[in-house]
Amino acid sequence: MKTILLIIILLHGLIHLLGFVTSFGLAKISEITLPIRRRWGILWLISALFLLLSGGLLLLNISAWWIPAITGAILSQILVFKFWQDARFGTIPNMIIMLLVIAILIQHTPPVSAITKENTPAPYEARYGSEGQNNFAQILNPFEISIVPMERLLLVNIENDPDSIYVGFEPQVFDDEVTGTGILVIAWRYDGKVDVYHQPSLSPDPDGYDIAGKGLKSMVARDMNGAFLEINEQGARAAVSFEDIEGRFIELKLEEESTRARKPFGLLAPMGLAAENPSAMPLILLHDFYFVRRNNTELSLKINGRDHIPDNLPLPIDFSRMSFARYCPDPLIATLNPAYDGILETIPLTEEITFQHGQHSIEVSMNRDVPEIRKISRNHGRHTISLAFDPAFPNLKAFTGESVEGMFEISGDVTTGFIRGEYRAARSGDTLTIEMIPSGGWIPNESKLSLRFLYTVEPMFRQWPTTYRWMAELENDPERGFHMRSNWERIHAHDTD
Repeated sequence: MKTILLIIILLHGLIHLLGFVTSFGLAKISEITLPIRRRWGILWLISALFLLLSGGLLLLNISAWWIPAITGAILSQILVFKFWQDARFGTIPNMIIMLLVIAILIQHTPPVSAITKENTPAPYEARYGSEGQNNFAQILNPFEISIVPMERLLLVNIENDPDSIYVGFEPQVFDDEVTGTGILVIAWRYDGKVDVYHQPSLSPDPDGYDIAGKGLKSMVARDMNGAFLEINEQGARAAVSFEDIEGRFIELKLEEESTRARKPFGLLAPMGLAAENPSAMPLILLHDFYFVRRNNTELSLKINGRDHIPDNLPLPIDFSRMSFARYCPDPLIATLNPAYDGILETIPLTEEITFQHGQHSIEVSMNRDVPEIRKISRNHGRHTISLAFDPAFPNLKAFTGESVEGMFEISGDVTTGFIRGEYRAARSGDTLTIEMIPSGGWIPNESKLSLRFLYTVEPMFRQWPTTYRWMAELENDPERGFHMRSNWERIHAHDTD
């Protein structure tokens, strides 16, 4: 289907050039009987360029190809109506282009993981030398998946009607032994930082908020009497009120009672986009995520007596007008490889290929006589988040090579897609270095045409992970073992702004 469409688009685009050359007297085309003024000739040229651009993008398999295709076909049809006597048959390819574009967009092919059950063989000598390691039975695990339990969340933005301090509010519900039971509100500030307001029953960790925008400005306890956030099939209900650090009263109310069924989806939230100095890579996997529908909904946000209008989505989803306010009844709040400075524990192995170590499940594969890390997973409730490698990550205890490279993928539920990237491990004397870059970005698994359009026109959803790089340095201490220092940094972050 794509081959046929490509041929039609390219031929149709080239034919449009005839209108341009005729209008500027560059050639005389006998089939064109009507005079074409130069301003119309420019439109013939523009439509041709859109069609040819679309064909080039389609040939290169670039996902945004359909945008210039639709634009070119619409401009072409305008010209057909204007020059109907000569161009009426152009309606046929325009309709074919439109129908094939819609058919291809509706046809959803789920993304396929590049990491298969059969691991790519790693060159043994390049990693461990030609003499071998004689049944090496230990590994070092430099990776960590950290999870903060959270019950549900809501996010309301007022960027189009901002307060002097705040542009958004994010109520979150907790019920666990670490943080406690209650409601917390992240108040997103105009300057990029966040203020955190929480009920006294909660004990949030201030260090965990360096992944939120430009970091934590202040954290204060507030009573928030009667606060609640509930989510059911009709939608979300919430009521939160508190006094901010300036002594102003903030009141958020939401009552969504839509008669239409929710059609939620999975999402990797782009929370890490705004972080300037993250200590970890945020992996905010939102299951059953949805936007607040505007019909049959009361949504209000009042700051110091003034009503602020919450932002709306510019396009409908599931044929419903949507607010930009969104919620999730089942979030998985994880971070990858929090910054670390300390000794790595040596993990002895048994004959088990998959085993539990602490809160992680580790799967190894054998490279001859040396075990290597194939996958690390962590469970939370009914969800699992995994970090998998191909080829398997080298055994750092046995590694004698200079440099090796491979690919990794981070995945959770199938609805939330996955992140793909590259890893590199190198040795220089007694020092080992590891680098991980999620260069492939986020690969969503979404069949909704409206969301695929959103992810296309807003590439930051897919590209923000590519701006993260994890670096680790390991020094071998003969008495204490390997000491690791690791951290994250943002790279070419301006590309996603």
